[in-house]
Amino acid sequence: MYALVGGLLALPFTAVEVWQSPENITLGAVVVGSAFAGYLVKRRDGNSTATGLRAALIGGIPALWALKELFWTIKTIPNPPWFQTVSVAIALAFGGLVLVVVAVSGALAGRFGGWLAERRDSDGVANPRSGP
Repeated sequence: MYALVGGLLALPFTAVEVWQSPENITLGAVVVGSAFAGYLVKRRDGNSTATGLRAALIGGIPALWALKELFWTIKTIPNPPWFQTVSVAIALAFGGLVLVVVAVSGALAGRFGGWLAERRDSDGVANPRSGP
């Protein structure tokens, strides 16, 4: 649930960023959404790293839209079929690399959010799980 919240928080910002400039994606919203999801889930004793990773995959989906231009370019440039096949394989590998970068950054941000939640609890601030 918290992964969905963090991912949907980041999704529109990532989409706008990719739409404006597909070659310069910073994934800042993905990191913030993943950290927020990690913070929320850690307050309920959940796994902040896994939640951050899931939030990043949800919020980072628009980053794959940049591949659309790459596939269009491969299709329109006249090259032999073997070269086009290799180009498609390279583009798919690039898409996989994008997913790995998004997932790792989300997992790290989720862990950071979990650390913030633990730190807040250890500083004597009231925890919503504990009674009065």
